[in-house]
Amino acid sequence: MTSLDQLLENYWFVREQDKEKYEEIRRNLTEKEADFIKHKLGYKLIVNPYIIKLEKVPGIPKAFMGIQEFQSKLEYLFLCLILLFLEDKSPKEQFILSGLIEFIENSSIELDLQEITIDFTLYKQRQSLVKVLKYIRNLGFIKLYDGDENKFAENIENDALYETTGVSKYFVRNFTSNITDCNLYTDIYEKEQLGLEQEKGIERKQRVYRRIFMENVIYQESDDDQDYNYIKNYKNVLDRDADMLFDSSIELHKNGAYLLLSDEKNYKNTFPTNKAISDIVLFINRILREKLENKEIELTPQDTCYLTKPEWEQLIKKVRDLYGKGFSKEYRIMEEEKLVEEVTKYMEEFDMVRFESEDKRYKIMPITWKITGYYPEKFEENEES
Repeated sequence: MTSLDQLLENYWFVREQDKEKYEEIRRNLTEKEADFIKHKLGYKLIVNPYIIKLEKVPGIPKAFMGIQEFQSKLEYLFLCLILLFLEDKSPKEQFILSGLIEFIENSSIELDLQEITIDFTLYKQRQSLVKVLKYIRNLGFIKLYDGDENKFAENIENDALYETTGVSKYFVRNFTSNITDCNLYTDIYEKEQLGLEQEKGIERKQRVYRRIFMENVIYQESDDDQDYNYIKNYKNVLDRDADMLFDSSIELHKNGAYLLLSDEKNYKNTFPTNKAISDIVLFINRILREKLENKEIELTPQDTCYLTKPEWEQLIKKVRDLYGKGFSKEYRIMEEEKLVEEVTKYMEEFDMVRFESEDKRYKIMPITWKITGYYPEKFEENEES
């Protein structure tokens, strides 16, 4: 993978964690890649003696762009409070877990959190804190010097000793405006749009490039969709950049634009992944495609169709009945309700389905028809015999 590939895929590269990788990225980033980052994506590249970080900002915020390891608001809250705690710490300064816990408890009282009550006597909250601690250790914020945070999850009396690295100060990027009056992520997004080049053409170009290289698909949401029209008008330029820098191509359909990666590319958060749930989704798409070919479902002019909530749930159950013997044990034995929940959430994150709460139905999006899965022929023959 090129330096640009790796910068886009990873949050950052910490020199102390992996000096060889840090030097490789710094040394091999080409002038063309740096120019693409600055002028096409409009991103800031931070290179200092501690880290190399590409400050990635979405064209349009999407659910899958959150921290994949986190499952609750509490975990994001813990992350923010830990960042505050580390703000006054010097590199290589040590602290104990119980001291951090005391800080979190006191800060939660001072901040007067109305939605969340911090109570570390609850196992689930201790487990969430451990998850966040592991996340920031992997990012290089801290080092575990002595002890085991897993034991804290089991028993609140267990402690651990950590050492700071000093790189946590680079985690939150510098915003182009004051965000203290923002209440929703959309408020931050709207303010950040003003941080792009003020000329409208440049702003739209950078937004589209960000979307092309960060989103699974870009749909045409309306006839006057500015982003989609830009892709249609500048498809050749986009395709050239994709080929030259990523050995990939832009595929443009009536209602969707896609970045098609070469066989050698295998980014972490693209579909399909090597996760077991990704295989399940490929079979759901296969069934939907077969229904389309058999004229059991009818498409709208936008290449979408609708399933009621019971129809959608029945489809997922049917896929497990038909192909479940090849699933991982986790999904073979999972309760139906949880299976439906996990598969639906996963597909929503990749914008394959959208739930319309008013009508209580699922809108199947165009990308669903284009990516399907099959077992190897020998496996399917054995299943039939």
